[in-house]
Amino acid sequence: MAAALEVELKLVGDPSELSAAFENLSGDPPIRQTLLSTYYDTPEGHLRRRGFALRVREESGSRELTLKQDRGDGLTRGEWTSPMDGPSVDLDILPRHAPRDALGISDPAALEPKFLTEIERSKKETRTGDAWVEVSLDTGRIVAGDRQEPVEELEFELLNGPVTDMLSGVRSVLGERCLSIGTRSKAERGMDLSRGASPVAVRGTKVYLDASDTVDRALAKVARATSMQLMGNLAPIVEASDAEGVHQLRVSLRRLRSALLFFKDHLGSRAAELNVEGRRALKRLGPARDFDVFLLETLPPVIDANVEEFALLRLRKGAEDRRRPAYEDVHRLIADPRFNRFLLDLMCVAESGGLVVRQADEPLTATATRMLARRYRALMKSGRSFDGLAEPQRHRVRIALKKLRYACEYSRTLFPDPATGAYLRCLSELQDDLGRMNDAAVARWISLDVAGDDPDVAAGASLVGDWSGRWARSAEPRLRKTWLKFAETKPFWQASEQTGAQRTAVPPHSAPEQEQRQQ
Repeated sequence: MAAALEVELKLVGDPSELSAAFENLSGDPPIRQTLLSTYYDTPEGHLRRRGFALRVREESGSRELTLKQDRGDGLTRGEWTSPMDGPSVDLDILPRHAPRDALGISDPAALEPKFLTEIERSKKETRTGDAWVEVSLDTGRIVAGDRQEPVEELEFELLNGPVTDMLSGVRSVLGERCLSIGTRSKAERGMDLSRGASPVAVRGTKVYLDASDTVDRALAKVARATSMQLMGNLAPIVEASDAEGVHQLRVSLRRLRSALLFFKDHLGSRAAELNVEGRRALKRLGPARDFDVFLLETLPPVIDANVEEFALLRLRKGAEDRRRPAYEDVHRLIADPRFNRFLLDLMCVAESGGLVVRQADEPLTATATRMLARRYRALMKSGRSFDGLAEPQRHRVRIALKKLRYACEYSRTLFPDPATGAYLRCLSELQDDLGRMNDAAVARWISLDVAGDDPDVAAGASLVGDWSGRWARSAEPRLRKTWLKFAETKPFWQASEQTGAQRTAVPPHSAPEQEQRQQ
């Protein structure tokens, strides 16, 4: 299905900064345009749900019909455009190769105008490296009924040349101006405005590695998946302070850092810089996530069980007051040009790789097998004598388990065996149990920290501590059972070496000895 592929990135920020950035870019004198666009969909939103946008644009007396399809990476879209002669929207005039059958529309008459955009555009062409780029300064508004919101953005569209050269040019702009990457198109913003909705958090996509991939190509695939998840969760946080957006942003950063550490034997300074920036961002996101879990997951059942305890309401109010500055810091992080340069660096890796500096030709499956075994050994070492481990040691087990799970998720397609899925389910179950234990521990710490010297709030903190302690004690047998199940499960990357002999169940405190026998 052929399409004109639109490669585009936009910057947002203060209008004066946007104007200055546009003026500083070289190129011929800008062309001025007035663009009026009306966007269509069915009442049920068939196009929106399928990732399409349908637009009629008017400029200087002419009209054109454009269908766009979001590719999900925040950078590329399919685009099909045809001139319009008549007044009505007719899908049949779209180019022959446009994906009409994928739109989910049986009756084009069901299409109705959803919102419009009124844009004053100044555009010029500029060169960055070997890429020719059209740069547009757009100002105006999006209007949906009685709702409207302003448009102030600087748009970079690749005309020809390497995508990475365009991204490098945008990165240079971020080095000079206090701007950030705009992650949503006018169509996405307009559709949400017409529905009175906020952008929703985005979960990560599965990474499909192939045995024929090089390590560099594998990392590029991981970078693409994590950058899509990163970019998709910025708007929910910025526009709605969405708790799930913060959670998924942290997950994406952890996935990235896990992959960089997984392949670290092959990587150089460029990968190390990405890892440092990912770690810095994770640290900034941590307090907001901790308060979200406390307020949305841990505290409600305690309040439900003690409905007349005013101290718990005081504790909740104190935690809400502490969460606000934590979210303000998250917003500052997302607006920080340093963080946005990190996003662009990640996009460059997704497009062209370039992180591997050693052993680039080593078979990917062999690399994954060796590194999975290393992660497994680290986990089993940290989990030695699991039944008797104290809370800090359990936390180290949880971190080691996360690293192994992310590595397994990346590598699973290299080992197409039913044992792979079963092992991942076992990992997930154990991670969930350890995570809930950790949440209970964090809840006790947050309660005491929020209470401070206030005796009334301290009474509420004591109730949270008692509840968390009782829950942890009741959950301990299940956790030990889950660990034992995991310890007895043969790692899927060892399945090809299995001789068919039945393995003997080994108690969790003997896990390192079991590991030695398996090797």
